[in-house]
Amino acid sequence: MSTAVVNLAEVAQKWRNARRIYPVYSALDQQFEIGVGPCRELESPINRSEPEVLQRIDEWFDKMDNQVQVFQLRQLLQTTHLATEENLHALLARHLGKPIRPVSVRDKVDYLLVQYFAYCAPHDAHNTHVEIDHVAEVLHPVLGDVSPLVPAFCENLDPILKELDECSSLRDLLQRKIVEKARSVKDEAGEKYFMPSVLVAFTRFNFSLRLGFFRLMHADLHAIRFALHQMEARGQSECDCSSAGMNEQEPLSNIREICHNWKKPFRASYTGGNSLSHLVEIRSAVEAAMAKPLPVVEPEPLPVVEEPVAEVAVEEAPAGEFAEPSTIEGPVAVEPKPVITPLASKISAVSAIPDIESCLEQIAEQLITTSTKSASVSTVVMGDTKILLASWEVAAFVRGGDDVSDALQRAVAARVMVGLAVERKKKGESTDLSAVIALAHVEASQIQERIAEAKDKKNIDDAVNLAATAKRLLGVLDEAEKAK
Repeated sequence: MSTAVVNLAEVAQKWRNARRIYPVYSALDQQFEIGVGPCRELESPINRSEPEVLQRIDEWFDKMDNQVQVFQLRQLLQTTHLATEENLHALLARHLGKPIRPVSVRDKVDYLLVQYFAYCAPHDAHNTHVEIDHVAEVLHPVLGDVSPLVPAFCENLDPILKELDECSSLRDLLQRKIVEKARSVKDEAGEKYFMPSVLVAFTRFNFSLRLGFFRLMHADLHAIRFALHQMEARGQSECDCSSAGMNEQEPLSNIREICHNWKKPFRASYTGGNSLSHLVEIRSAVEAAMAKPLPVVEPEPLPVVEEPVAEVAVEEAPAGEFAEPSTIEGPVAVEPKPVITPLASKISAVSAIPDIESCLEQIAEQLITTSTKSASVSTVVMGDTKILLASWEVAAFVRGGDDVSDALQRAVAARVMVGLAVERKKKGESTDLSAVIALAHVEASQIQERIAEAKDKKNIDDAVNLAATAKRLLGVLDEAEKAK
């Protein structure tokens, strides 16, 4: 093959790669207002082979690479349709092919490899133990054949993952300095980090670290929401969150909104201790407020109203006999009626049929404590009702954090509510089955919208999981309609 032909092939490949990743970089420039502006050569539909043209394209990409941070790349790819296998492959090829690879390039490769692995092996999102051979197989299109031998420093990764498994909250993660230890191992690797075998080892580690991080984040979020629910049941509407940099009388509604925002794609750097500490301190604040006894308010004494008493002659009962109480007229002591407090009424209402939020809390509490190590099929028990959850439904509670997971969680909670209401109906207990069914139909319509959105975005796995959960909810609703 002549040199000219080889050069033309190389030029064509460069244009293909550049056009493949240009939409990603252009979106980064616009979304984060980086200010580099469009690349005129790539805006043109004509591919030119002049060296100076190709050089200007390389310079444009280099300028963008120098200004884009890894968390910006992550935010864009997690919130748009640009995170395709082809785009991720092209981005990895660009960064791995750089002659000079500082820490910023390493961190981007770190993220892109995990994202590529997660995209190509979505079923592993339910696993807590991934074999290194499996990771090497998935990454083969990017890294090629990989030697099974790894440098000695890679042996320090598994002990860190073991520590991560022992964590039960983000506070544990921060106190054990899990992220810092991982970064220390990466720093120790130096340029060896880019060896294919090391990249595979770190991809496996980072994937497991990410699963663990989201497990702990959702454990904290569920704990906060549970505390908020308990505080509201006690009649509280505010909480002292000054330790988290908030107000001493922070409305509970504001705290709930913060939790909701945390469930969206994580947008800061994982090493941003301030962001994690904020959530940690919020959890401590609400749990402290929940545990604190309410101040005792002495009831005001009721006014005593003396009524005139008519004099009635009462014959003395014969010795050894007692007068019947009904034959004695006069003032009768009336036992005071128990005062039903707002707290008692709320607890009574909750104990009948839990609302959606209460169901979410109770389901999450069961799954977090029993299924964090293996997000598989699980049974949730509420009252006398048992609900079987599929693996993707379990994962939505213990590893969720996006709109799809929220929709799955609410559909499962609605299914539980309907099941509880039907059981009460069968036992002849008082329950508003029609109201529960109506609420569940609202959730059923919401999940149908999520199915349509997933199909539009070509997220086939999400669409299939949502449709399966929707079918389960509709099946329970059909049975409930018959029970009416």
